[in-house]
Amino acid sequence: MNSFKQILRHIRWNLLFIVLMSLLGAAAVYASIGLHTAAQKEDKQALAKRAEIQGKLANAQNEEQELREKFGRYQSIEARGYIGGEKRLDWVEQIRKIKTNRKLLDVQYELQPQKVLEPNSSGYDFMSSSMRLQMQLLHEEDLLNFLTDLHDNIRAYTSVKSCNVVRQTALGSTAQLVADCSIDWITIRERSFVQP
Repeated sequence: MNSFKQILRHIRWNLLFIVLMSLLGAAAVYASIGLHTAAQKEDKQALAKRAEIQGKLANAQNEEQELREKFGRYQSIEARGYIGGEKRLDWVEQIRKIKTNRKLLDVQYELQPQKVLEPNSSGYDFMSSSMRLQMQLLHEEDLLNFLTDLHDNIRAYTSVKSCNVVRQTALGSTAQLVADCSIDWITIRERSFVQP
């Protein structure tokens, strides 16, 4: 037994060293597992943040595309003259030009005062001026050509509400038909808000 105690005394420092190293190894393993778990958590958070940022970027790109499309439509509407005040003198001049260019027999019209079409919550008012149009025609195509030219050349949106075409009964008249139409001239006006 004596020899066992002596052997134990000689190796006690070695045993203590082994136990200490085992404890240090276990602590290192535990710490590395903790660091690994923390790194995984940070990685998941970074991926979630990246996905969130990518989602926001995609939304921003979609909104940008939407805005570009809306701005393009706005520019098209503005270029057509739909936005802004009425240009009645231009309208009268265009009607005269169409009558002359198409060699129409007789074109009579009366424009009513402008009014708001329908109240809405946007910052714009849709304004309408109704026009009663009476024309003497050689044939129906004269009316169709006039309405097409009117739509293509007038700086307002024209909406034909009704057109009645009847055969001319007056003797000695060159016109074969008489048209009686109701047309709305629509423009868009920015609403001016009065501050209290």
